[in-house]
Amino acid sequence: MSQGFAVHNARVLASFATILAVWGLNYPFIQAGLSYSPPVWLASLRALTGLLTSLAILLVLRTQGQIDLRQKIAAFLIGIPGIGFFFGFWTIGETVLPAGEASVLIYTFPIWTLILSLPVLGDRPTPLKVGAALLGFAGVALVARVGTTNPTGDVVAITLLIVAGFAFALDNVLFKRLFKDDQLLRANVWQLAGGSAFLIAWASLAEPVSAIHWTLALAGAIFWIGVLGTAIVFVLWFTLLSRYNAASLTAYTFLVVVVALVGSFFILGQTIDGVQLAGVLALIVSIYLTSRVEKHSTRLSARET
Repeated sequence: MSQGFAVHNARVLASFATILAVWGLNYPFIQAGLSYSPPVWLASLRALTGLLTSLAILLVLRTQGQIDLRQKIAAFLIGIPGIGFFFGFWTIGETVLPAGEASVLIYTFPIWTLILSLPVLGDRPTPLKVGAALLGFAGVALVARVGTTNPTGDVVAITLLIVAGFAFALDNVLFKRLFKDDQLLRANVWQLAGGSAFLIAWASLAEPVSAIHWTLALAGAIFWIGVLGTAIVFVLWFTLLSRYNAASLTAYTFLVVVVALVGSFFILGQTIDGVQLAGVLALIVSIYLTSRVEKHSTRLSARET
C-alpha cells in the first residue's frame, strides 16, 4: 500500500511540476510568437489550438462528468472573459512589456481571487488576507515603475495585464462555484470554445490576417502555448482540482512567476532592475501568503464539518 501511495504522490508531483514549468515558459514563448503574428491573432491561434487539442483529449479520456445545457452555456459565456480577455489582454501586454514583468502582473490573479471569493463564494477575508492583498498591490506599483521609451504605452500594457489576471481569477471562482469533479474537464472545452469564438471575432475586426507570418518558429510557439500551455496543462490542472483541495494545489503556483523570469532571462535575455526586483519579491510573498491563508482556512472548515 505504501508503495502505491508513493507512486501516486510521485505522479501528482510530476503533474504539478509540469504545470509550473509549462505555465512559466508560456511567457517567453508568447513573446517569441509576437515576432510573427499580431497579438490578438496569436491569442486566437492559442485558444483555437487549445480547444481542438482539449476536445481530442476529452474524447480519449471519456470522462464521466456530464454537464447540462445550462452549464454548457454558462461555461461558454465564462470563456469570453476567462479565455478571451485573459489571452487577448495578456498577449497585447507582452507587445510592450518584457515576458518576466508580464508574468508578475498576470499573477496578481490570486489576489483578485481573494477579493472575488467574498461575493462569489462567500469567503470572509481575514486581516492576514487583506495584508497580503495590500502587499501584492504594492508589488504591482513597484513593478510598474520600470518602463520603456513609451510611458503611456506602459500604463496601458500594465492595466491590460492586471485586467487579464482579474479575468482569470473570475474564471477560477466561477468554475469553482458551478462545476464539480470531472465536470471541470468538459466545462473547460466549452469555455475554450467561447474564448476562441470571441478572440477570432476580435482579431478579424482589429488585425489583418495577412500580418501573420507562417513560419516554423510561429508553429513552435503556438504548439507550446496552445497544445502544452493550454490544452494539456489545463487538463492536468482540472484533473488535480477534481481530486484535491483547490487551495492546497494553488499554494505554490507563485513559482510560475519565478519560472517565467528565469526563462525570460535565458531565452530572451531580459533582465529587471533593483526596484522592479523588489516589486517582484513583494508580489511573490503576497501570492504565497494568499495561497497559504486559503489553504489554512480550508483545513479549518474541514475540521468544523
